[in-house]
Amino acid sequence: MKKKMGIGKRILGTLILPVLMFLIMMAVCWANGKTYYGTVDMWKTLIVNITISTTCAMGIGLQFNNGRFDFSGGAVMLLAAIIGGNIAKNMNSNVVLFAVLCIVLCTLLSVGVAVLYAYGRLPVAISTITMALIYEAVTPLLYNGAGVNLIADMEIKKLALFPGVLIPFILAIVIYEFYKRFTLTGKQSELLKNNQGAAVDIGINEKKNVILSYVFSGLLFGCATMVWASSTIKSASFTSLSTVSDLFTNILPVFIGLALSKYCGEAIGTVMGAVTLNLMSYGLQAVLSAELGSAVSMVITGVFVFVFNIITTPYGSIITAWFEARKRKGELKKV
Repeated sequence: MKKKMGIGKRILGTLILPVLMFLIMMAVCWANGKTYYGTVDMWKTLIVNITISTTCAMGIGLQFNNGRFDFSGGAVMLLAAIIGGNIAKNMNSNVVLFAVLCIVLCTLLSVGVAVLYAYGRLPVAISTITMALIYEAVTPLLYNGAGVNLIADMEIKKLALFPGVLIPFILAIVIYEFYKRFTLTGKQSELLKNNQGAAVDIGINEKKNVILSYVFSGLLFGCATMVWASSTIKSASFTSLSTVSDLFTNILPVFIGLALSKYCGEAIGTVMGAVTLNLMSYGLQAVLSAELGSAVSMVITGVFVFVFNIITTPYGSIITAWFEARKRKGELKKV
């Protein structure tokens, strides 16, 4: 019975947030005449945004869980998209070649970041910002600074439309789960996240950990690039660190994923976070005007994640403090 109750609690903890968000947004949309919210067509559209959010969040989260804040992921994706996209287009829009190039290029570029960090003896922020600037500086030099436009290329765009988008989506979840469950580096990530110096002192090889973790984050960014590259026109970066904002708009599911990880693991928790936030964003933009909807959606999303983390943070959260206060009050009454 206890086991069944445990499974039920896990399922409830995993699904309650996206289900509540879906019901609330559907009620708001239907009350405003937007009855297409909740339809199959909506989900086919939304799965693309969910995939981009999930894959980017996993790429960021993998390094975040190792105690590193990586600023280079956006530049890695942009450079891989420009090179891989143009090569694939010139090869008769070969979608398989495009997918392989996204994975290979993102992995190699991520390893380049890892090498500078591991052997350059620089802080992670400086290392990743430096490589982001270098990769961004390369993008205007390629293909006459034209970037890449895959919007009208329906062959390559198969990976950014349902059901093809499920390939990078599922692949990213498998890669992340494999890293966390079946690699020593993934299992050591918790130690590195909590105290990097102490983890190194007890024998963890940080350089090996850095290289391997960046290989896996590169694979995840490769999955993200398959979809992200054809979502809009990808222009070369002519402004320093312009790629950072593109990437970090997808960091919020990481925080929700960490809170839900006790119920379903970090990978599924991140997916649930991405689903929740995209359901809210889609609903708000459906009800409000185009300009106002986007702005309000960003503000409400930020407030939602802020409040959510205050409530669910294991240590120092409002709920934890309330229960502790009640417990102490009960003990004092007994005395």
